[in-house]
Amino acid sequence: MPKKEEKQRRLEDRLGPIESIIADNTTFKGKISAHDSVQISGNFKGDVQSEQLVKIAEGGKVKGTIESTYVIIEGELNGDVTSADYVEIRADARVVGNINSMNITIAEGSFIQGEIKTPDRKGRPVSFVEKRGLKEQLIGNED
Repeated sequence: MPKKEEKQRRLEDRLGPIESIIADNTTFKGKISAHDSVQISGNFKGDVQSEQLVKIAEGGKVKGTIESTYVIIEGELNGDVTSADYVEIRADARVVGNINSMNITIAEGSFIQGEIKTPDRKGRPVSFVEKRGLKEQLIGNED
């Protein structure tokens, strides 16, 4: 029997390696324009444009606009995310700015101050299915 292809949940697991990195304890000011993925672990002031992934790693800080197909935020963003297909806001992330994305995932514990826009999907309904009901969650937490 053929093996089913394993579904990868995290965005970065579905994409290739990160090509450009602004490392910890590094401060950079300017504009980044890349065809490949970019990771910011230090401090960056300016706009970032990438055809792939822009990841603000834990401890990373960006002040500016991000325009990219895929965006992952673990650190801090003070600015907007424009025209993204997928955005992941991870636990402990901090965003002060607007997000415009077709798909967005927001982890518990993250902070967002701004407006989130998901463009119209031509009238298709969007559904959300909870894995466990509230009653199961409460019962499960009575340990």
